[in-house]
Amino acid sequence: MTIKHLRIFVAVCEHGSTTKASKELFIVQPTISHTITELEKYYNVPLFERINQRLILTEIGGELYKKAKEILADFDEFESLAFSHERNPRVKIGASLTLGQTLIPKFLEIIEKEKYDILPQVLIRQSTRIEREIEESNLDFGVISGNFNSTSIVGHAISHEKFVAVCHMDYDIPNSLTFEELISYPLLIREHGSSSRDFLEKLLSDKNMKISPLMDSSNNQAIVTAICSNLGVGFLPKNYVSEYIEKKILKEITITDVVANQTNYLIIHKNKKLNPLQQQAFNIIKNLNQTI
Repeated sequence: MTIKHLRIFVAVCEHGSTTKASKELFIVQPTISHTITELEKYYNVPLFERINQRLILTEIGGELYKKAKEILADFDEFESLAFSHERNPRVKIGASLTLGQTLIPKFLEIIEKEKYDILPQVLIRQSTRIEREIEESNLDFGVISGNFNSTSIVGHAISHEKFVAVCHMDYDIPNSLTFEELISYPLLIREHGSSSRDFLEKLLSDKNMKISPLMDSSNNQAIVTAICSNLGVGFLPKNYVSEYIEKKILKEITITDVVANQTNYLIIHKNKKLNPLQQQAFNIIKNLNQTI
């Protein structure tokens, strides 16, 4: 079996069709089909079920797909490193939404200012998506807010992030409230699945409380816009809203009975081997020692 076999297998897995895979790889469709049959015969395992002219991965096929992705990623890293004297490989970095708006710009500023030979490619998504992309070897490493769940990922704590309750300066609300009093106001918060929402839900769970937010959003800026429109109270990382507080557009509400701090992590697959430029980028982020 060769790398070519694995590339064809992965392409068919991702497209669910030998025809679509042939178009992506510029290989005639009969060759694609023959390669899949060859793999199944060689290893004596059913990789796909044929249903309504679509190829559906079997359970073992799904496991082998994950392993094939890892092997191809390692091979691509090998070639990237081998050819690094001719071209600079891109460093693929993931970031959760808030850190993508706060930490990543600082990282990119350092890369530009110090003229590092690094070509970063950044994916900004929910923390759970960043974890998944690292598991599937689509990212070299990532930065996320809050805990990670995958046992195949290791993390390095890089900073602590304070969450604050904020509202418009003219909003009718006391400057100091208990957590229970705070959640009685119209809440403007992040969507389920975001690290910010997960953190808020944990605080609620610890106090056996529930909420019915006025608005939840996948975008921090949309929440800030709603807060500035005097629609309610937001719960956001202080680093994200500090400029609004300093300019007296928003005011911070003191929560008297909750310490709302969360840890940010630099995460990487436990089996990932970084090439020199990837390691350099990893170290820059790790050493930022950002306190949010």
